[in-house]
Amino acid sequence: MDKPSPAPIRLAYRCAILVSGLLVALSAQPRAVAQPVAGAPDPIASYTIEATLDSETHQIRGRQTILWRNTSAVETDELHLHLYLNAFKNSASSWSRHARPEDLAVLAKEGWGWIELSRFAVEGDDLLSALTYLAPDDANGADRTVARVALPRPIPPGGSREITVDFIAQLPRVVARTGFKNDFHLVAQWFPKLGVLAEDGRWQCHQFHSESEFFADFGTYDVSITLPRRFVVGATGNLADQRDNGDGSKTLRFVQQSVHDFAWTAWPRFVEVRHRFRHPKLPEVELTLLLRPETHHFASRYIAALEHSLRLYGRWYGPYPYRTLTVVDPPWGAEQAGGMEYPTLFTTGTELHSPPATVEPEGLIVHEFGHQYWYGLLASNEFEEPYLDEGITTYVTGRLLREAYSDPAWSYDFWGFKRVWPRIRRREVVDTSVRFFRRPSVDPISRTAWGYLDQRAYGSLAYSKMALLMEQIERTVTPPVMQRAMRAYSERFRFHHPRTADLEKTLTAESGTDLGPLFRQLLHGSGRLDYAVTSAKSWPDTGKFGIFGQGGERTRRESPQGRSPERPRFASEVVVRRLGEVRLPVTTEFSFADGRREQRVWDGQERWVRYRIRGPRLLSAEVDPQGVMVLDADRLNNSRRTASDRRASRRWHQRVRFWIQNLLETTAALG
Repeated sequence: MDKPSPAPIRLAYRCAILVSGLLVALSAQPRAVAQPVAGAPDPIASYTIEATLDSETHQIRGRQTILWRNTSAVETDELHLHLYLNAFKNSASSWSRHARPEDLAVLAKEGWGWIELSRFAVEGDDLLSALTYLAPDDANGADRTVARVALPRPIPPGGSREITVDFIAQLPRVVARTGFKNDFHLVAQWFPKLGVLAEDGRWQCHQFHSESEFFADFGTYDVSITLPRRFVVGATGNLADQRDNGDGSKTLRFVQQSVHDFAWTAWPRFVEVRHRFRHPKLPEVELTLLLRPETHHFASRYIAALEHSLRLYGRWYGPYPYRTLTVVDPPWGAEQAGGMEYPTLFTTGTELHSPPATVEPEGLIVHEFGHQYWYGLLASNEFEEPYLDEGITTYVTGRLLREAYSDPAWSYDFWGFKRVWPRIRRREVVDTSVRFFRRPSVDPISRTAWGYLDQRAYGSLAYSKMALLMEQIERTVTPPVMQRAMRAYSERFRFHHPRTADLEKTLTAESGTDLGPLFRQLLHGSGRLDYAVTSAKSWPDTGKFGIFGQGGERTRRESPQGRSPERPRFASEVVVRRLGEVRLPVTTEFSFADGRREQRVWDGQERWVRYRIRGPRLLSAEVDPQGVMVLDADRLNNSRRTASDRRASRRWHQRVRFWIQNLLETTAALG
């Protein structure tokens, strides 16, 4: 073989060097980031953030660039932004005014939280001196969770601006949704975030209250986090790049399109479990569990609950559109970081002993996953209409648990161990919303998050009563119709900010039923719904007797001693009363001695209705026999028998004796 000439060798060598250099350069670039999310509109507020965590002081130093578009119909000469961490700065903040005293004591002892800006530049002009604080909700001049920056030049409709912010965020000791506990960090609501500019030019940027959650526009988040190498990290979105910095630290870059927030967590002791959700009709999702070492054995139950959620939500309300989902189980002492949702990431809480029959932690996982839809994809204003997320999520949680797990067993906690009563089952939504019935008329559902009487009213109404209202609508229009209507609502308003009117219009149009009375009375009103059978009696029908007619036509009829089978034997009378203020049509069912049942519908507008019936002997009358009125405040008065029946009282007597005996035996054993 002839020896190659030197020129071609030099050329090949140079080409090889060029190609290898190009490959090295490409490998140094971040890997491909998240794919565009199907159906998502153009971003409004996109954030590029570089953050460094000091794990000793629990401080984050950050620089962010925001690209913001004015999608309203009017120009704006100001920007409003949230500084959420200032809620934990002192006891004078609006959050602190309604916080639990024990939470304030923890902050005072273990660390307050705050956020400070050192630069706020718009198109290169530093406007930090133009920043002022606002208190649009309660006029609390000491609150520092909302700020306004005046602009030298207004931004017209369709215009955009690039904003650069340098900041320091001090995490608080975990007391509410965010913070640290020893070397555990849940980093949420940690960066300066723009409010939402409504179509009419009104800034929707509310203060951080003890009951309120969050509201922001959709955009792309590109976040690089530098922290000690020993930490295990989970975050919103896809891990696009990671590198070892050679100084004991590492930098991880997460990217996610079409979300409206970004949260992350870091703890050295997380046990990481990965699983890929696959379904023939749904997109693949990479599941990441970040568990405590002592709850690692719950991993299979976590995964099963997530797969049920992805499958059923995908079938009912449309596919989950993101490629990742991260679930975090906070460590002991950081429980207040649990049970909270962020885009593509949520936190739970797991008891060490929780038998499968209790369907916990599955119930919490299903609930928090639901927020990925009703908070994450349908980004309602949770400051102004919290029930559109919390109540609908609670309603669908019950529906999904029934489908996937049947009804959970009742249980009680005994020194950290759950004791299960397998024969007594909870009816999801109705039984789990029992807190509503303790105070059904405190406020209407349709209040701002901070506008309820207290935290108990917030939970009772925004969660429980709204869930029951959704259940009642389902029973009114039938489950298949409700399913179709909620699918339409979910798809129509995905990646938008639906309001209460959007929900009502969609359900009404899709069901073909006028739901206005339900919404007016049960969502916007605070009246009590309570129908009762207050009287039921039946007596032998002796027919008509006495003097009839007049003059020569006058006749006398004697009371008959017997009665032919063709004639009615009994006369019956039933009184149904509306004891509450809510007026809705209601059905009453009558049961007769010959086995026949008869139903009549009353419009419920008056205070009472009296039914008179001739026929077989009436045994009982029951209002709302199908249980459509799930918001009925007292179902014990819904039925009445014409004759006393001691069977029920005997059963209750036996149950009470049984539990008293158990209580005495337990007390004796402990003594």
